[in-house]
Amino acid sequence: MKVTPLMEQYLRIKEQYKDSILLFRLGDFYEAFFEDAKIVSKVLNIVLTRRQDAPMAGIPYHALNTYLKKLVEAGYKVAICDQMEEPSKSKKLIRREVTRVVTPGSIVEDEFLSETNNYMAVVSEEKGRYCTVFCDVSTGEVLVHESSDEQETLDLLKNYSISQIVCSEHLKSSLRERFPGVYTESISEWYFSDLEEVEKAYNLKDIHHFELSPLALKTLAALIKYVKYTMITEDLNLKPPLLISQRDYMILDSATVENLSLIPGDRGKNLFDVLNNTETPMGARLLKKWILHPLVDRKQIEERLEAVERLVNDRVSLEEMRNFLSNVRDVERIVSRVEYNRSVPRDLVALRETLEIIPKLNEILSNFGVFNKLAFPEELVDLLRRAIEDDPLGSPGEGKVIKRGFSPELDEYRDLLEHAEERLKEFEEKERERTGIQKLRVGYNQVFGYYIEVTKANLDKIPDDYERKQTLVNSERFITPELKEFETKIMAAKERIEEMEKELFKSVCEEVKKHKEVLLKLSEDLAKMDVLSTLAYDAILYNYTKPVFSEDRLEIKGGRHPVVERFTQNFVENDIYMDNEKRFVVITGPNMSGKSTFIRQVGLISLMAQIGSFVPAQKAILPVFDRIFTRMGARDDLAGGRSTFLVEMNEMALILLKSTEKSLVLLDEVGRGTSTQDGVSIAWAISEELIKRGCKVLFATHFTELTELEKHFPQVQNKTILVKEEGKNVIFTHKVVDGVADRSYGIEVAKIAGIPDRVINRAYEILERNFKNHTKKNGKSNRFSQQIPLFPV
Repeated sequence: MKVTPLMEQYLRIKEQYKDSILLFRLGDFYEAFFEDAKIVSKVLNIVLTRRQDAPMAGIPYHALNTYLKKLVEAGYKVAICDQMEEPSKSKKLIRREVTRVVTPGSIVEDEFLSETNNYMAVVSEEKGRYCTVFCDVSTGEVLVHESSDEQETLDLLKNYSISQIVCSEHLKSSLRERFPGVYTESISEWYFSDLEEVEKAYNLKDIHHFELSPLALKTLAALIKYVKYTMITEDLNLKPPLLISQRDYMILDSATVENLSLIPGDRGKNLFDVLNNTETPMGARLLKKWILHPLVDRKQIEERLEAVERLVNDRVSLEEMRNFLSNVRDVERIVSRVEYNRSVPRDLVALRETLEIIPKLNEILSNFGVFNKLAFPEELVDLLRRAIEDDPLGSPGEGKVIKRGFSPELDEYRDLLEHAEERLKEFEEKERERTGIQKLRVGYNQVFGYYIEVTKANLDKIPDDYERKQTLVNSERFITPELKEFETKIMAAKERIEEMEKELFKSVCEEVKKHKEVLLKLSEDLAKMDVLSTLAYDAILYNYTKPVFSEDRLEIKGGRHPVVERFTQNFVENDIYMDNEKRFVVITGPNMSGKSTFIRQVGLISLMAQIGSFVPAQKAILPVFDRIFTRMGARDDLAGGRSTFLVEMNEMALILLKSTEKSLVLLDEVGRGTSTQDGVSIAWAISEELIKRGCKVLFATHFTELTELEKHFPQVQNKTILVKEEGKNVIFTHKVVDGVADRSYGIEVAKIAGIPDRVINRAYEILERNFKNHTKKNGKSNRFSQQIPLFPV
């Protein structure tokens, strides 16, 4: 194959981006060649052609984002190579450069993103210590976590629903195995160096106030270099890093996030969906963050609760505030797009509309006394009003983005274009009069430009200044000096409008960039206002109560499960009282009676209180927990090669390692994944350890043996779920009362589940026979005084 200068240029650029699909701008298309073309053709279902004997596949430049989304979702990294000069202005090979490398975690375009955060995670490890830096490039948010616990790192990666992992080479295979659906890329050690990158990115001479370790700074430097590489810019939109530390926030392991159904996942309805009545995308993202990171500082929690209470007590102002917030756009992401030169005219309209609401919001805020006044960049608002059309059409350069009156020169060129048709008509009439040719016509086509068309019957009447341009079958086409001058002006006007509008739009964006810090602070304040007002709205809508905090007392009156009650009629409220003297609750009762719902609702009420929310209860007095741990349900880990019981024991090991006297531990059916004897022994030993540790524990179990703990440890109290029997029918009241379950009602539950009557009747026969045999052998009449074998030995 003969290599042309164009193909040489392509191959030179492709050499620098071997790991990416290269989309190479050629006129009105982005073309892919060789293996890239085959992939593009297959993924996008477009025709594979050939150019100079090389496979080629192309997509229209105006539809780039549509196709780009499909490639990224299919797991490909894509480098966009653009023409850096106008073809009409260059007689040589057009200069081309890669202007963007698109990966799942570096997307800023609105059409690619949902309301939720799009996190990229950079992971490093040094001498057994792990550091993860999370970054949402579309909002500029940066979070840093460091731990010696590998599982804690994996839990955070799972909780944040990351779209991309960037890591050291030695971590790639294990992370790819643990997160098979996440785009994972390794980077060289060079990225994890040069700490000056951090200072430059934040325009600071000293970064000690970030309070980051050397490992964290190295990982942050790697993130900065990677974002620069993907966005092809030195100017980044990154907020100061927020350290996720146990001093400030409760760390939730992924099992707890899943077991309590805190955020959208595989378990359907969840706490986030119930509470998320936010009015802005920024508020929705912040609410999720608050749920995943409850506060552990009582003063900060009470400040949030006080703000929510004031909003609850002024419902008129609350409704007015939420009405205004409903018109607030995603300022955070607009600022990012402007910073990375990815903004569109509608972004600036949305920004202006949002800023125009600020004075009205400030009026309302003065009623509450808990919010600071919102910043209002008046000069920027004035510029956006004067510069950008209220309803801009198309892209900058098409003449319908910059408002009339903003640039007199641009208006002049627009007038020329807009009145071109009238002037041509005037010229046509004038030429008809001058020549006496009534059928003379002035026209235009893209090949020959403007022309005067005269039929052959009238050729003897044409003036001397008519210059022949084209001969047709029945007519001739001419040009005159006047028409040529008009054509030059029109062509120049089109070109100048395109150039000027692009330049003016860019200059307005540069002014927006100058207000970046103010706008980002404004977006944070609006998000916080949205979440607090939403928590107040939820409190009113769902009849929630303001919780009160105590050093060691947990007292809930009329507690409800915030998620289950939304989908259940006549939800049964329950009470619980625990303190340092009575801190371990054993709950027995049949399946379907509500044991699991009850212990989960205690966890959810505690967590909701620590994010600053009112809670579903008539009364709630709570301690501030440092952690909430859960061990629930039967799950295996096929990918990790772990059985159900091993998963269960791994989760219990974490609880025994990390829990303190300030922790809340929720256990459901621990020990059921092995034999009864082993299970009871393990559950008893674990209970003893947790009692000694001093944490508050709710343990739901079918092992009635564990109720004997109450006789040995004064800290233990037994609870059960009240069940009513009517003949052979069983009614689960879902009411938690003092005591121990005397029956498991397993056969009755099987009947409710739809097991055939013949099987149910046979089960009753076997149960009765085993009961009689067991009573003869042991001389005991209490059917469930201890576990009995299913069949006699």
